[in-house]
Amino acid sequence: MNTLATSLLKKKLLRMIFALFLALCTFIMSVQSVANVAFAASGAEYSDVLADLKKDSMFDVKNYPVVATDYSLKIIQLAESSDKELFVYVYQPCGKKDMRASSINTSTTSYADITPSNYKLKYINSSGVFFKYIVEGIMVSDAEARYYGVTSIYRPFNKAYGDKEPSGNTVSEVPFNVSKEYRFSTINGNPVTATVDIETIEITDKFVGFVRYDDGYIFHQSACDSHFVAFDTDKPIDRLVEADVAWVQREQRHQTDGDYFKPYWGDIENKQRTLSEDDDTVHYKGGGIFAANYEWDRIQTITDFIASVDLNKNVYHGAILDVNVVSKITEEGKQALKNKKWVLRFVDTEYDVQLREAMVGYGNVYRGYVESSTLVSEVTILRLKFITDGVTYNLGVIDNKQTGSNKPINDTETNVELNDRGKGLLIALAVILLIVLLCVLSPLLSTILQFVGTVISMPFKAVEKGIKRARNRKRKKEENDYEGTSYHCY
Repeated sequence: MNTLATSLLKKKLLRMIFALFLALCTFIMSVQSVANVAFAASGAEYSDVLADLKKDSMFDVKNYPVVATDYSLKIIQLAESSDKELFVYVYQPCGKKDMRASSINTSTTSYADITPSNYKLKYINSSGVFFKYIVEGIMVSDAEARYYGVTSIYRPFNKAYGDKEPSGNTVSEVPFNVSKEYRFSTINGNPVTATVDIETIEITDKFVGFVRYDDGYIFHQSACDSHFVAFDTDKPIDRLVEADVAWVQREQRHQTDGDYFKPYWGDIENKQRTLSEDDDTVHYKGGGIFAANYEWDRIQTITDFIASVDLNKNVYHGAILDVNVVSKITEEGKQALKNKKWVLRFVDTEYDVQLREAMVGYGNVYRGYVESSTLVSEVTILRLKFITDGVTYNLGVIDNKQTGSNKPINDTETNVELNDRGKGLLIALAVILLIVLLCVLSPLLSTILQFVGTVISMPFKAVEKGIKRARNRKRKKEENDYEGTSYHCY
């Protein structure tokens, strides 16, 4: 059994042991948990972060030194309030007041069925390296046992902090590994918490982009944009079964050639989707002339992805014409896909270009093209279910929030060519036209040939006349010289 399988088995055994002996440890857990849980005042005024943390007798400020060059985030504790709010206490070594955590990935289900989502963090207050946040979008449930499986915590991307961006993409938030499950319950009227480490998987290489599938040839300026994320991980994956992906999307419309039409931005939408290897294959065919049929799976290996994009499809084979749609991944795209192993095609959106009119001054009409599309950004992978060496894993993911280019990864062109039958017909037609032309021109053929001969001979006659004139001038000069000569006799 590999290391990953052994580690997961150990953690399952530990969870079973914890459940079996929980009742026996009630008193000990109660004493420890009351000290470890930081309950904060709710409402308009919240308690101070340091005052909350000091309620724990084991808390020591000396264990959290200031490190000016450390821009990481480290969770100290989670706490539930009487108003069903969830708080996060974070150690930020650099102590910069303007560096704030932005969001957190957590699951409210147990680790065995982990389903993380991304939640915004609202800053409450801070003291030195200690920061207090509230998790927006989570209301503490009334269940006897409550789970918060935290995979990572984010802050905004900042090059000044040493954050790095991949080529061709931008990063909005960077993650910091937490990989802990916080368990809350009440035993004998006392609040009880326990914190255990959980297994996660990290994205090590990533590229976000989209493939554009044109709707057809003439009279159509629309297409389908298939958005994807290509990636590799720090753990081997033999077969990818499921994946949870989150992203932000927004409709946009702008003019391609001028500024007569005002740009339009739709509402920002936060999206999340579970992809499965059992999802139906996506089929797409545009409505334009000579439109090609395209198909792809939601989860693909990098090899299958390239094959589904880099293609040459015959869309029409007629009596004389062949029409082929050729899609090729750009050179930049090929470089970006290197070292990636898996691709998730998480959403498809519409692309359209239309000719519109606008009144410019009195009686003047301006015509311009307006492009409509959907901007997809801040793509992050939340969960991966996969099989390696016959063992199935369901793990939360450590991943950033990344945005791709506004240009597709592929170039598409439609080639209309004569097929072999068409070429033969064209040759036969040319021969027939030549014969007809000769028959029509035959009565005038002698005149035409004579005219052509005259035209061709004109330069030669001109040269001949020039030579004759030169000879005549030379002979006259010689005669004049002879007549002017005097002879004397002695």
